[in-house]
Parts: sequence; structure tokens; C-alpha cells
Amino acid sequence: MNRRCLVHTVALAWVLCVSAAANPLVAPLEGYARRVWHTQDGLPEETIQAFAQTRDRFLWIGTSGGLVRFDGAQFVVFDRDNTPALRESSIFCLLTARDGTLWIGTEGGGLVSYQHGRFRLWSKADGLTNGYVRVLRQDHTGDTWIGTDDGLFRLHSGKIERRDGRDGVPLSSIHSIYEDRRHRLWAGGFPFFVLEGDRVIQLALPGGPNDNVKSILEGRDGTIWVGSVSGLERMAANARGYRFERVRGIHSTVRTLLEGNDGTLWIGTIGEGLIRYKNGKFSTPPKLPSNTILSSFLGSENNIWVGTQTGLVRLNRSAISTFALPDFADADFGTITQDRDGALWVGSSHLFHITANGVEIPKFPAPLSQTRVRTVFRDSSGVLWLGTEGRGVFRWSAGALEAVANTQPYIRAFAEDHQGGIWIGTDGGYCRWTPRALGCFEPHESVRALLVDRSGNVWVGKDRGLTRLRSGTFTADAPIARLQSEKIWAIHEDSDGGLWFGTRSSGLFRWRDGKLSSYTTAQGLASNSIYQILEDRRGTFWISGPNGISSIGRSDLENIGQNHGYLLPVKLYGASDGLETTQMYGGVQPAGCITSDGEIWFPGTAGPVRIGPDPGPSLPAPPAVIYRVMADGREVATSGTLDFPAGEGKLEVQYSAIQLRSQDRLRFRYQLEGFDRGWTETRVRRVVYANIPPGHYRFRLLAFDIDRPQTVSEADVLFNWRPHFYQTHWFFVLCASLLAALIWGIHRMRMQQAHARFRAVLEERNRLAREMHDTLIQGCTGVSALLEAMASTQHDTPESGRELLDCARLQIRKTADESRRAVWNLRQSGSEHSELCRLLEQMAQQASFGSNVPVRFESSGKAPAVDPLLEHDLVMVGREAVYNAVRHARPREVRLEARFEASTIRLRVIDDGCGFDPAAVFSSNGEHFGLIGIRERTERLGGRFELRSKPGEGTEIEVSFPIHPQSDFGRIASKASRPRILS
Repeated sequence: MNRRCLVHTVALAWVLCVSAAANPLVAPLEGYARRVWHTQDGLPEETIQAFAQTRDRFLWIGTSGGLVRFDGAQFVVFDRDNTPALRESSIFCLLTARDGTLWIGTEGGGLVSYQHGRFRLWSKADGLTNGYVRVLRQDHTGDTWIGTDDGLFRLHSGKIERRDGRDGVPLSSIHSIYEDRRHRLWAGGFPFFVLEGDRVIQLALPGGPNDNVKSILEGRDGTIWVGSVSGLERMAANARGYRFERVRGIHSTVRTLLEGNDGTLWIGTIGEGLIRYKNGKFSTPPKLPSNTILSSFLGSENNIWVGTQTGLVRLNRSAISTFALPDFADADFGTITQDRDGALWVGSSHLFHITANGVEIPKFPAPLSQTRVRTVFRDSSGVLWLGTEGRGVFRWSAGALEAVANTQPYIRAFAEDHQGGIWIGTDGGYCRWTPRALGCFEPHESVRALLVDRSGNVWVGKDRGLTRLRSGTFTADAPIARLQSEKIWAIHEDSDGGLWFGTRSSGLFRWRDGKLSSYTTAQGLASNSIYQILEDRRGTFWISGPNGISSIGRSDLENIGQNHGYLLPVKLYGASDGLETTQMYGGVQPAGCITSDGEIWFPGTAGPVRIGPDPGPSLPAPPAVIYRVMADGREVATSGTLDFPAGEGKLEVQYSAIQLRSQDRLRFRYQLEGFDRGWTETRVRRVVYANIPPGHYRFRLLAFDIDRPQTVSEADVLFNWRPHFYQTHWFFVLCASLLAALIWGIHRMRMQQAHARFRAVLEERNRLAREMHDTLIQGCTGVSALLEAMASTQHDTPESGRELLDCARLQIRKTADESRRAVWNLRQSGSEHSELCRLLEQMAQQASFGSNVPVRFESSGKAPAVDPLLEHDLVMVGREAVYNAVRHARPREVRLEARFEASTIRLRVIDDGCGFDPAAVFSSNGEHFGLIGIRERTERLGGRFELRSKPGEGTEIEVSFPIHPQSDFGRIASKASRPRILS
């Protein structure tokens, strides 16, 4: 480092120390940032008495109001109300054993262990006779030592045994236990002694025999430090015997002792706060909420946790600090820039000048003395340009102040071109000043940034787009057309000649090689509002905005154009890193600068912010944690494979990640495999799904720090959502089967209907054939026989011929009537008196008269009243049988018998003719339609047909019909009984 930078650094350090003394609320160059939590943040009470950290990286906090688990964002409280094993809510000490067990010492409630999610109480029944547990310590053998108000105990192989009062160990009240690297066990309280193998050595402190020991620690150099109610004592590593000396300057009770990774000794006192000791010197960190320090702990992320009487404090090494200046409470820090000599100019309600001699407020002559200076610029000739709020521009050169005439009163930016012209940006346009003239452009535009690039082009960022001037001439470029509606608040030219434009609400743009690229929060930016863009020697961009300061490697930004799936590693600096506020200032340039020694400075609303070398180590990805799973409003487990009953398909998952340093940088990606099509990135720590169909799913959660987006941790939960019965495969198969059966049934029904219609057509055809045969053909046959008889007798007996003719006429009328009834199926209402016997008798007489074959009719029983159709068919059956007999059998006599039984009508036709073979008749091809018609009529009416005949032995035909009510005749079963054919 050159001499000028060295002087500047020393001067800054002196100024900052003076400022810190003037304002004890901040300590800008301490190198530590603090964060404080109170009850309003979720703590049950503000008295913090103990710390421990388990393997899963949760921080456990013992308070006077319960045990607290902390992941960096939320507190989960365990107390006597929700945890039965905790008989008392006041937790005094904590210990994480090597097997992962968390041991909890309570004030009056005994000892409690926590392992695998379960709490267990250890009390008198286990050998612990005193419930006020003050300290817990595990030695190199794995035994756990327990210090109480009345006794020293050891937990060995699952059993607790008392160790004081025997084997030379004095009865004790123990408040501190410590095992050093030589495996000596130090026990402090009253009395103070050390167990060295089998030896018990009682010790005395400079404070006297009644000095109560509260804390013990061995430093990395071997020094034994002892904190007591009277102060701090130490025993050098090479001291002879056990001789302690008092550490001067500390007079209050030393409650805690802690050594950091860098060898710093942190001393927690009652009344004097937290004191640091390093390299033989004492100092104090930023002021804590209380000077009563009850506990301290070094966490896995190198955070120092401090428990006070009035809150929880986290101290972490930070490269960032808020710089305190005089009257800063009434300041609005807008610009900051470095002068040629290394001094800093800070524009605020006053103009501050930070030099090697300290901080001063320059005194300018009127009218500048009563005017607020917004921005400062030193040109190449050494002239200092001062832009004011309301009074325009002033030039300060060789101790003389000169006002620049004809400029707008509100100045926002300066720039110098290659010809020495000074460009002045105002809220009403911009001008170019030379010693000879002042030229102004775009008078109605509000200018936010000015830049002269290496080619001499002047770029003007405005609230309404971008302007470029080349040799004083306006040019039209692709970025100008694209950005014409944007608010351009920052312009930067990188070392490769690329131009970067920061907008007020649309992110970052890059113009290079004729191509304009854009970057927003979708690619990983911390904010789409950009106030200033700075680039350090390593090619890292430092960007300020309304939510803090972020740093991004320029190469990482360029990688996005080559790999669209690449996530920007962005480091965001916020309140957890030492910022008093995350609200930076922008809109007036320069809104930040990089000093010659590499420090980054930004103006903030709470003061200038300085960023030095980052001392933080690279940490692993924060462990992702799924805290809660709700299925249809029911809370379920968060591990293993979960089985959900059938429900509405509503799933809620609450998750986070364990990061104790800062949760502002955490980002999450989640996916419900089997439901989501891809990953969703979010900062929200809760997701709700609705209408999830039944099936097997896996919820995956990825957590990462935006500073290391490629380093992720993952948590997942598997679950099976059972379906309703109507959503199961067998139900769908059953429905498909039923549907197929229904379709097949409908098809069968349609086919049966078609067949029935076809059968009905055939039946109707057969019926018409029978009717024609039994009426028209038979009638015509009878008429034909009468006419032939008349022709043969006309010449012999005219009277007989006339009688035969009258019979023929009567037969023709009767045949016509029967045919008409048969064709039109005329119905006539039945009567109470049956005419069946009369009709059969008339038919027999007519057949006998026409054939000269005696046909006798006999009846037995009372003829019932039957349906006219049935009556008609009975007559047709009897007539057909009689006519067949007289026509074909050549009988000597035909007998027609009608028997009327209770439920049956029987007709028998018997002749003594030639007979025949029945099998031959029914196998013929339609030559004997009469018998077939008789059988069909009988079967259609649900009757029974029997035929008995043999050649030469005559024929007997018997038909029987069931008697149905007239109203039921239309519903007679069509299924016919099979005919009986008897030889």
C-alpha cells in the first residue's frame, strides 16, 4: 500500500473511532454486525440463560420462559404447558452430547434429555437428588457431569451417581464445570477444586476463599481463565502449582467466558456488558440491549450468540458497517465520491469532507454557505464543481467561488468529456459548459445519470429513456429505442467496453456488440430497482437499490446469455450484515464509489455505508426442513412415506431452511412430483395445493443461498393419497364391465325385438295363411262341392238343385264374412252365453251336408263364455279337423266331441277312415297344410295338440285349450307345448 493510502486509512480509522465515541449506538469499524431479538419476535421471555446447537444445526436457547428451537427465522417454544417432561419452564443450561442427545438443565425441574424427537425426565428416581441443574459438561470418556445447587453428579452408563461428599470430593454447590486438554476436570461454585486423576485439589482465588466461581475456560495458549463474582482471574500455562492472578480492569461478576475462532476472548459480565480481549487489549463490541450478560455461545456459522437480561443477540463478522457522521440523525445522505487526494466527499444536509485530519464540514462563502450541496465533482484541471439543491452550479478553484450562470437550479450529475467540456445534468435537462459558452439540451427532461464512454460518446440517463450524443449530435441506437420508456438511474462502462444501464423498476440492461440483454429478479437479481453500478478490480459488480447492496460477478451475468438455466450467485448485504437500514439512496450521482484502496461506499438513508474485505468463510448450503404437512386440514407426520385417506385432495406444506446468520438471502425451489410440471422458485415458506388426484407423490424442497445458488440442500416427503371407492381401478373396471353389459343387453334386446318383429311378421303371414285356408279356401271348397252336386242333380231333381244353390249362396256369404273377420281381425264383445257349441254343431251339419258323410257332434259340460277370437279359433280348428277327415280319410262316419271342464276345453275329431303315418305328414314340404295349421293355432293359443293315426285304423285328433278370462286373452303365453303324435 502506498503512503497516501496508508495515511488515508489511518485517518479514516481515527475518524471512525471518534465518531463511535460520539455515538455509542454504532461502532463502524468493529468488524461485527449485531442482530437483536425480543419477545415481539417470538421469544417466550427475554432472559436468555443458555445455548446449544444440535447436529441438524438448530440453535437451542434456554430462557426463563421455556426451551426454544431457532432456525434463524422462527422460534418454536417448549415449556411446561406443551411438554410434560419439562416440570419447570426456566432453562438454565444446555449440552449437546457426542451421540446427539440434547441435555437440558432446569431450575427446579431436574434434568431432561431430548433425543429422536422425545423428551425424558431424569429426577430423584434416577439418582438426581437436586432439581436445580446449573451446569452440564461431557468429558473425554463420554460421561456427563451435572452440577447442581447441592451436589456434583455424574451420568455413567445410563445411571446417575453423586460424586461429592466421598473419595475426597468436598460437598459442593456447582455452577461451572470444565475439562481442559490435560483431562483435568475443573469444578467451580463453592468450593473451587480440580479433579486430576484420583487427586482432588481445592483451589483458592485472589478474591478470597468465598469467591464463587461462575465460569471456567482454557485458552488456546493454555491459560486457564476463571470468572467469579469478584472479577476475572487467570492461571498461566507455565505457572507453578495452581496460582491465579487477578485481571485488572474488570470488577463485576464474570458470568460467561468464550473463545472465538480467531483467539478472541469474549467475557460476559453482570453490569459491564460484553468485553473483548485480544492481543493483551480489552475492547467493547457494539452496545448490547443489556449490560447483564448471562450466556454466550459460538455457533457453527461462526456467529457469536449472546444471552442478555433483555434479549437475544447475534454478533457476526461483517465486511459492512454504517459510518456515523456528526448530525447524521438529521441527514439524508445522497452522494459520495472520492477526491484525488483520497479524501471523501459526502453530500447530505451538510457537505462532509473526510480527510486524514478527520471529518470536517467545509465553510464556503455566501451564497453557497446557506445552500445544500447535492453532488461534488473534481475535473481534470483540479476545479471542484458543486451541484446544489435550488442554487445551480458553483466552481471552486484556488480558493475562489464562482457561480455558473444560466443552469437549472437543481443539479443531479456531472461528467467531463475528452475535450474538457463539463456536462451538467439537472432536473430540467442537461448542459455542456466550456469557458467560452454554455449549451443546453432537452430542457424538459429530468436527468439522473451522465457517462462519457471511452469513445467520447455522451450517454444521458433520464426519467424518460436514454440519449446518446456523438460529437454533439444525437444518435439513434437499438438501446435508445428499447429504453425510451424506462427510468435510467445508473450508467456504467465495464473494462471490456460494454455499457450497463440500471433502471428504476425494470432491472439491468447490457449493450455490447450490437446486442441488448436484460437481467431482472427472474435471473437472480436482488431487486429490479438499481440506483448505482460499481465495478471493482476483480470484475465484481456492486449494485445498490431500495433493499440493500448486492454484489454479482460480471462473468456470472455474461454466463446467463450462454446458459439460460444458470442462476446468478448474488450476495445481498442487509440488516444482518451491519446495515442500519437497507434503504440506499439513488437518483443523484455519484450514488456510490470505490476508493483507491478497494473499499466500496454507498450513501444510505441512515448514513454512508462502507464495505471492506469479506471475512465470512464459505458455508455449506442451509439444510432444508419441512416443518408441517397438512392433508385436508389434518396435521400428519413430516417423514417417511405417508398414507392419506381418501379426501378432498388439499395439501399444505410449511418449510424453511436452517441458516442462523441471515435468512434474507434464502431462496427455495419446490416441486410436487406427479402433479407439478416443473420447479417453482419462491421466497415464501408455505405452499398449498388443491384438488390433488389420488396417487403416489413426492414433495421435493431445495434450499440455497442466493450467494451460492448451485450449492443446494434438499428435503422431501413421500405420500400416497388413497382414492375414494369410485376412483379405484376396480370401480372403473366394474363400471366398464357394467357399461359393456348394458350395451350388450341393449344390443340383445334390440336383436330380440328385431327377431320378435320378424317372428310377428311370420306369425302374421302364417295366420293369414291359416285364415285363408280355414275360411276362404275351405268355403270355396264347400261351395265348389255344392255346385258340383247341384250340377249332377239339376236335371234329375230341380228342387234339390235349388236347395243346393241356396246352400252355396249361404256358404259364399258366410265365407266372405269369415274372410273379412280374419283379414281385419275384427273383435266383437263377448257375451255371457257361449255360442261355441252352436257354431260347432252348425259347422258339423254343414260338413255332413256338403260331403254326404255323417258328422255327429257331441258335447259334455257347460260351455264357458270365452273371448270371440278364441271362440273363432276353436271353431276353425274343429272345422279344419272335420273337413280333413271327410275329404281325405274316406270315412264312414266322423265324430266331433266338445268337452268343457273347469279349466280346459277339449275338442276331439275321430274318424274310421284309411288313416296315415303322422311322421310322413309333418315332414312333407307343405302338402298337408291343414294339420300344420291346426297345430299352429293350438300352440298359439297355448293349447295342446295330439294326433293318433295308423294306416287302415282311422285317425283321432285331440286338442285342449286352457280357459282364460276375456280380459287376459291378449296376454296368453306364446310359448306352445310340444305336440304329442301317437301312432
